[in-house]
Amino acid sequence: MSNLIERLNVALTGRYVVERQIGRGGMATVYLAQDQKHGRSVALKVLRPELGGVGYHPERFLREIRIVAGLTHPNILPLYDSGESDGLLYYVMPLVPGESLRRRLDQEKQFPIDEAVGIARSIAAALDYAHQRDVLHRDIKPANILFSAGQPVVTDFGVARAISACRDDESGLLTEGGIAVGTPTYMSPEQASGDQELDGRSDLYSLACVLYEMLAGQPPFAGANVQAIMAQHMTAPIPALGKMRANVPPPVEGAITRALAKAPEDRFADANEFAQALVAPATSAAYVVPVPEARRTIAVLPFVNSSPDPDNEYFSDGMTDELINALTKVEGLRVASRTSVFALKGTQLDIRSIGTRLSASAVLEGSVRKVGQKLRITAQLSDVTDGRLLWSERYDRELEDVFAIQDEIASTIVTTLQTGVLGGLGDLTPHRYTENVRAYNLYLRGRYHWNQRSQASIAEGVKYFEQAIAEDAAYALAYTGLADSHALQVDYRGAPVAQGMRRAKVEARRALELDDTLAEAHTSLAWVTFIYDWDWSAAERGFRRAIKLNPRYATARQWYAWLLMAMGRVEQALAEGRMALELDPASVSVRRSMGWLYHYARQHDKAAEHLRRATAMDPTASENHRVLGLILMQQGKHDEAEASLREAISASGDATYATAALAYLHALRGDRKNAQGLLDELHAHQNERYVSPVAFTIIHVGLGETDRALESLERAHEERRGWLAYLNVEPLLDPIRSEPRFAELLRRMKLA
Repeated sequence: MSNLIERLNVALTGRYVVERQIGRGGMATVYLAQDQKHGRSVALKVLRPELGGVGYHPERFLREIRIVAGLTHPNILPLYDSGESDGLLYYVMPLVPGESLRRRLDQEKQFPIDEAVGIARSIAAALDYAHQRDVLHRDIKPANILFSAGQPVVTDFGVARAISACRDDESGLLTEGGIAVGTPTYMSPEQASGDQELDGRSDLYSLACVLYEMLAGQPPFAGANVQAIMAQHMTAPIPALGKMRANVPPPVEGAITRALAKAPEDRFADANEFAQALVAPATSAAYVVPVPEARRTIAVLPFVNSSPDPDNEYFSDGMTDELINALTKVEGLRVASRTSVFALKGTQLDIRSIGTRLSASAVLEGSVRKVGQKLRITAQLSDVTDGRLLWSERYDRELEDVFAIQDEIASTIVTTLQTGVLGGLGDLTPHRYTENVRAYNLYLRGRYHWNQRSQASIAEGVKYFEQAIAEDAAYALAYTGLADSHALQVDYRGAPVAQGMRRAKVEARRALELDDTLAEAHTSLAWVTFIYDWDWSAAERGFRRAIKLNPRYATARQWYAWLLMAMGRVEQALAEGRMALELDPASVSVRRSMGWLYHYARQHDKAAEHLRRATAMDPTASENHRVLGLILMQQGKHDEAEASLREAISASGDATYATAALAYLHALRGDRKNAQGLLDELHAHQNERYVSPVAFTIIHVGLGETDRALESLERAHEERRGWLAYLNVEPLLDPIRSEPRFAELLRRMKLA
């Protein structure tokens, strides 16, 4: 094995450094390697040399594997790289620190029914996405399903096909060396028989085998050898799942039985149909699959801007937001979060795939065309189970009618759902925060810019919120927008906090004076009370009030989790964080927050999983790279930490905190020269712009300069930097935690 690692390191010089073997399968050996260009750990998979010989065509493998590189889905592990070197074919994927489904099955045997169904539905969503792009997996099995930050992801998509393609015999079953392309225990009858014309129903059969095993504790078919297992797939009746586990709901057993039909035409048409069948209304009184929300959820997709002016994007986005907010207030109806649906903006997915991905039973689509004062709005509501159109309408009105149109669309949707797929819903109770169309238009522009989350866009948003208030001084939501903007500007500018936080507090209080039922305003005020006033009990009351007003407001739970962590209530903090993530799974901010929380809880492996997922969701966010760097530093992975921090610096307009973290890392490694150089660099920047004393505190702690670190910490206290709220849990401060002056600061902040 060491000879092969040496051979790989020579062949891949300058690209990858192969460290050790971490796994071995039927088709490839897996190595832990370092990606030298990007400074990250990866899984480098090398095809077994036995694949070579007469009729060996590596170019076919590379051609096929390139197709897989185009797959982008949250439940599919992406392909980073592939190639041939020194006669060895390889491909590269992210290193997932979580365990595989195979390992969990070996330990747990049977899964809780709801968890097993949830895993199967996630994998079905991945299969449906890939099948629509004519990519089959051909080897769905527990070993190829990994858990990244608790979420199931499919690995090695399309690899079996690529391996088959590099042989003259493309039966899809066995190579010349006797290596199985596919796994007999989970192989469809048509794949087992060597049929070359496979389609997505073959993968569906394999997934049904996996779900059967999760529920029964064993796969449906077993045998003394490969041939015996394949023969059972092709001829043996399916062992009754109900006899293996009595409380499996009939709809679940029925769906599995149909998916395991011997003939492909007797199975579900696609993976999405299988996923929907798993959550069909149960008739069994013994057990009901606890996923009813998937049957009572609507997803409002971003309305398309059909206007000739692309700047009207703010208006179509605003229409989407208004409908989401209106429908959220309907009792008994769950609405997919804004972040989750906007993550799909511009994607080309069919209704059923969207329904599976968002666990929704109905999807609303639409478009907006705005020309001057003229509006044309189209909307259509579809049932995701079969793609059936439930309702559609076109509105040609004046801009001044926009509120009436929104109310009419929302009301019609609720009525349609009440009489159809989602009976038993409450009634719509529209709430209008302004009747001034111009103020509303300006507010939409402000939120559009605020959602871009950059220094320049937030500043632009402030202008529009102020103009909206000038039009309607009683517009509560506009004041909330101002409060959020002033609080957020502090984070994005790294600026002195006093002016921005005081202004945020004033605007939030004004919003509450106008409407005390606004969860958003209570959340904004609670955040300032926590991070600036350091009034822990008042902040907690504010967050709890916001959550009571709107239990599904993910931001309130996300920020409340930060307060709980700062107070040392670790388990409560993680629980609130997980709730925020469940409410808004597509939010990069919430995902990053979970990483931070686990980092502060000193559970660094879990923290790294969440940050890697956040980075995959948005590789351009400098904060993702900075936080990941801090976590890797705590794990002792200094080379990877440096690469992440340098990525954060290159991606950021203001890299003060990433620079400080890099200096800390240099000092930790004993490289005082480079650490001091970065410290001098930040001191020089002070002549041109503000530099937070937090940055100097971090570097001085790293250098072991305790007195200077405490002096900088005192300046940060004087400026009321929010970072001090986390004094009790911040790992970077561990070296000075025993200092009397540090303990005194904790007492002053009522953190002791």
